[in-house]
Amino acid sequence: MANELRTYVSADAPPAEGAAPTEARLRILATTDLHMQIVGHDYVRDRSVGHHGLAGIATLIRTARKEATAKNAACVLLDNGDLLQGSAMGNQLAQMPVTPAHPLVACLNYLGYDALGLGNHDLDHGLPYLRAVAGALDMPLISTNLHLTEPGPLRRWSIVSCPLPAVNGQPMPPLRIGLLSVLPSKTSIWNRDVLENGARITCPLESLRSAAPLLRAGGADLIVLLAHMGIAHEGETLTEDDVCAMAEVDGIDAVITGHTHRRFPGLDHPARSGVDTQAGTLSQRPAVMPGFGGSDLAVLDLALERDPQGHWTVSRHESRLRRNTAHTLADPVVLSAARGSHMKVRRHLEEVVGHTKTALHNFFSLATPTAIDALTARAQATVIREGVRGAPESKLPILSATAAHTAGGLGGPGHFLHIPPGPVQRRHIAGLIPYRNEVWALRVSGADLRRWLETSAEVFAPLGAAIGPLIDPSRPPFHFDTIHGVTYNIDPRRPRGDRITALTWQEAPVQPKQVFLLATNQFRAAGGGGFDCAPKTAVALRSPVPLAEALIAALTAPCEQLWPDTPPWRFDASGASAILQTTPEALPYLEDIAHLSPAPCGMTASGFAKIRLHL
Repeated sequence: MANELRTYVSADAPPAEGAAPTEARLRILATTDLHMQIVGHDYVRDRSVGHHGLAGIATLIRTARKEATAKNAACVLLDNGDLLQGSAMGNQLAQMPVTPAHPLVACLNYLGYDALGLGNHDLDHGLPYLRAVAGALDMPLISTNLHLTEPGPLRRWSIVSCPLPAVNGQPMPPLRIGLLSVLPSKTSIWNRDVLENGARITCPLESLRSAAPLLRAGGADLIVLLAHMGIAHEGETLTEDDVCAMAEVDGIDAVITGHTHRRFPGLDHPARSGVDTQAGTLSQRPAVMPGFGGSDLAVLDLALERDPQGHWTVSRHESRLRRNTAHTLADPVVLSAARGSHMKVRRHLEEVVGHTKTALHNFFSLATPTAIDALTARAQATVIREGVRGAPESKLPILSATAAHTAGGLGGPGHFLHIPPGPVQRRHIAGLIPYRNEVWALRVSGADLRRWLETSAEVFAPLGAAIGPLIDPSRPPFHFDTIHGVTYNIDPRRPRGDRITALTWQEAPVQPKQVFLLATNQFRAAGGGGFDCAPKTAVALRSPVPLAEALIAALTAPCEQLWPDTPPWRFDASGASAILQTTPEALPYLEDIAHLSPAPCGMTASGFAKIRLHL
């Protein structure tokens, strides 16, 4: 069968009677980036995601453990972070006391995870919540480069004692597996508001170089790294740290990676120096990246050899992913643990909070300003205008930046927002706010504004004579911002850093020293997505008003004319064409981009609709 393991141990003669066995097998099972996907439900669209989330993964875990027992292999189960945030259920649970009945806590304890690493989004709901969850778990929660003023139950590293099955009747001493976990260094930027005065993030590479020898000295036979960071492509500069450098640290034996929501081994990453997409190695270390949202279970099998001094090394490995599909049976215990919270969240999200006369969608948000952009921009600007009323900043022109989040990318052709004409429910509002984000106001100069827009325009692929993709596939859609209150052109034919033309405010060119008040979110203000990190002196306001409330108010309040009706931006690349990939649901709405002369031209293998645009 396709998932059968290859045989590791050769047909060598068995050890002499009484001799200590010198070979063993270890199976490492791992998940990453579950993002509170316990039952496999899309709460924004109120439908299945196509599998049963952690409930399906639980079935894969049970099967993989049985196989390990049959093959006389030891087995450990690990998670690589971003567990606590990412769904409406996660947001609701973060507002409640943490008890053993907390659905995620109950499921992790039931499944018998041996240890959990920390992801950057696990910090989103605050340090007190994180410590409360860690205290309710039966396994250690680890982060090696997170230094907390009050660590509570969180650990910097851990050693798990893993029983080894007897070999040829000979008992084996337990295998001591050292575990390290690192967050991206930019977590200190992305979660600056959470970490202030309570924690700091240190360089992951230096943290590993310091911690690995300590684990070895503490008796670790092997060290497994839980690296919550991505694999850089050849020539690519990631905003995240490149895990290949972490894998090179002396003493690391195997790597579980994640964060970028890709899969490894496989086709999600091109081969490059240090990356073997077939064998599943990073810097020659066995490695695996099991997707996101419960899409896959990682199965990393290691053949171990022990030298005369008693030191274990990895002699061979097999790195595989097992898909969680709609046909994977859901574990009833996991479903039962989440059922109450699942139904409560669905009922809450059914509440009608407003109405819209026209369809609101982001099918073309990477090709033209959208009504969803305008709604969010108006909500943010209204909050900021009220917040600075009476302050010196109230005299500054107000602008508002909105990101093209939930616009395809790695989320696939179903990863778009669509609110049909009629009632607007809370689930639609939840879709507009995929992450916990406060509304901030920044004092920015005209020069700052231009840099912001140039960074945003980097998502577009360089356009040449041949018709190619509009968007650089290595750039996530949420890296693209639209700024309302000014008008500007984007020319993707020009080199990155020089694509913004005709930048004006009230029909006059924006001057480098001109000052504006820019409404944005805390993630962008902190430098998320490769943008400049705003200095503290530039932060004019951190609004206490939740963005969800602001959006509901913007839907129900009379429309205020904050800016002219002119679209904030347009392409200025006469004669150029490019292919936009969007959802097939967009095809009935091509009239919305009639100015780009859209022409459908088939589908991609992954299900995106391809539309040729004339820029």
